[in-house]
Amino acid sequence: MFLLGGCSKTVEGEQESWATNVKQVSALQATYPGFEPALQARMAEAEAVHAEAEGLSGDAKIEKLSSANSTLTRGYVGKLKRIDADMKALREKRVKAAAKASDASSRLGAKVAAEDAQEALERTEAALRRGASDEASATAVVDGIVSDLRTATKAVDEVLKADRDKKDAKAQDAEAKDAKAAAAKADADAKVAPWSCEFCGSENPHTAGKCESCGAPKGKGKGKAKDAKKP
Repeated sequence: MFLLGGCSKTVEGEQESWATNVKQVSALQATYPGFEPALQARMAEAEAVHAEAEGLSGDAKIEKLSSANSTLTRGYVGKLKRIDADMKALREKRVKAAAKASDASSRLGAKVAAEDAQEALERTEAALRRGASDEASATAVVDGIVSDLRTATKAVDEVLKADRDKKDAKAQDAEAKDAKAAAAKADADAKVAPWSCEFCGSENPHTAGKCESCGAPKGKGKGKAKDAKKP
């Protein structure tokens, strides 16, 4: 067993990864035929490394198989595998930005970002159709696509964040207004609420200046309340 970076690797595991990676690269050739020459060149390079593992055993075999997998998937190949998911995410975000816009300025920002995103998606689709005849060209094309999609996604994310911040600010303002209204109501209610005599405990209407039961002044303690009962 070969230990690398804290992860356990086995011959069986690396062979399974190889089979999966080969299948994925074959799928990329079918999906993006314009990249077929570059992908075939990468496959040939990786297969040569994989063949070197045949006469090896143990850790050496595992390391060589791992190298074959890395050779096959590194650089533009790994990025090309993720482009479809990145395009799907961008499409979903541009729709979300338009649907979530809460006011005129947000709708305008969403419209501009959505148009830019659509243009980036169209450029990506065109570049994928053209493909690349060799690995150097494939690297340049895929890096350009990734950068274009990343820029468009960032713009849409900023629109979504700005609209979310606006909604949060409105919610905070509404909460502050509600709290202020509640405090005002509590003050108003307190002014008309009955009061209890501090001397005898009787309840009196808010308009009474002294206790209707014992005659103690409103808000006075027991000591003064006794004096208030003297003739």
